[in-house]
Amino acid sequence: MIPIKLAGAVPLPATPARSPAAGALQYLKPGALNMTALPPLSLYIHFPWCVRKCPYCDFNSHEARGAFPEQAYLDAVRLDLEQSLPLIWGRKIYTVFIGGGTPSLMSAKGLDRLLSDVRTLLPLDANAEITMEANPGTFGAEKFKAYRASGINRLSIGIQSFNADHLKALGRIHDDREAMRAVDIAQANFDNFNLDLMYALP
Repeated sequence: MIPIKLAGAVPLPATPARSPAAGALQYLKPGALNMTALPPLSLYIHFPWCVRKCPYCDFNSHEARGAFPEQAYLDAVRLDLEQSLPLIWGRKIYTVFIGGGTPSLMSAKGLDRLLSDVRTLLPLDANAEITMEANPGTFGAEKFKAYRASGINRLSIGIQSFNADHLKALGRIHDDREAMRAVDIAQANFDNFNLDLMYALP
């Protein structure tokens, strides 16, 4: 890395290390924001594991070799939420997006605990849109029905293609039949969902 120094810049004195929350609070002191009301928030929760890492994917995701540590993950997310509370006082959350990775690898019980923690700790709007990314290769009718009962009200389904050859070339874990089945399960359980599709594939 090459250091860049602005002409005429005056070096700032070193400051002691502090937590991200303490640093952010500096900018949330009374009078620092000239607003009649603080803007609403959206919450993103990252789930880092996949069945298999797709060769084109540049997201922070990792192949789950065997069982992934679901309970340890949920404990860590809750701790992270607790530590972030000072940053969001007075602001309501209107959308939640659970992405990855492949969040639909979570058990129905695990997802229910995750959303329960979000509702307990954060000021979530009663009509919040709560989205989960889902891989067609992980779809099960009963599990997704349970996801809906826990509070997921929108799915983002990583179809990518309905062409079997394209799916194989992309390294996806599902085939064209599983893609169609995922759409059927989504239609049966959710009023709102989207399909991720790739175009101009070779």
